[in-house]
Amino acid sequence: MERRTFVGGAVAALAALGAAPAWSFPGTLAVFAQRLQDAAPFLVHNARMALPAASVIKLVILAGVARDIDAGTLSWSDRLSISAREIVGASESFGNARPGSRASVRGLARAMVTQSDNTAANVLADRLSFARVNAVAASLGLSQTRLRRHFMDFAARARGIDNTTSAADMGALLLAIERGARGIPGAVASEARCRTMVEIMLGQEDKDTIPDGIERRVPIANKTGVLPGVRNDVAIVDPFGARPYVVAFLSKFPQGFELKAYADLRAYAGSVDRRARS
Repeated sequence: MERRTFVGGAVAALAALGAAPAWSFPGTLAVFAQRLQDAAPFLVHNARMALPAASVIKLVILAGVARDIDAGTLSWSDRLSISAREIVGASESFGNARPGSRASVRGLARAMVTQSDNTAANVLADRLSFARVNAVAASLGLSQTRLRRHFMDFAARARGIDNTTSAADMGALLLAIERGARGIPGAVASEARCRTMVEIMLGQEDKDTIPDGIERRVPIANKTGVLPGVRNDVAIVDPFGARPYVVAFLSKFPQGFELKAYADLRAYAGSVDRRARS
């Protein structure tokens, strides 16, 4: 049923946008895309469906950090203690951290986003508290976004406890960050903090979906999320540029279909980019 809905909806929508010949996605796909200057998105599909967030929810944690820095209750130079329960082995920067060791908020935030370091994300989530992260999401109208467990807590996920979001929520968050970086009122945080968030996202090391699908040379500030059978990517395309837009892809599919899912998402990124510039 999910596959038939997708073929009849999103593929047809992209075909109307001048996409390549119709192809099918091996599972569920949610899409949201909107230009900064527009009042409404130019492409949506399953956009309000709650799906596993994987690591894209780390942007909400980053927003919470930015707000606390604005409020003066936290600073980039503050050093936070890392507890044993927060450490996730194989985390790129902090996987080998010793319990009780300390790291700066700036270092943790950059690792959390650019490398998707799960230890760093757990430390920052605990510093803010899950309730505080969820309050940030609620204040921005992110109705499907909830942080319910630590990252890589597969025991909790097996019990049905998962972090969720939607493509529309991620699109709204990215629009608020980009607007804030331009000094537009009603943003996530101050202009300085929003600019820092964009700059951190520009350092993203995983470029395998949206950035790789866009053929033109343009800055892309993105955040990916991966779990077994899940691939998410959300991005601000051409932040600080003349015609920026945001795009959010959330997807889930049977394990074993990763190569096709990634290839399809890259094709979608190219199609959305062409539509955004039309």
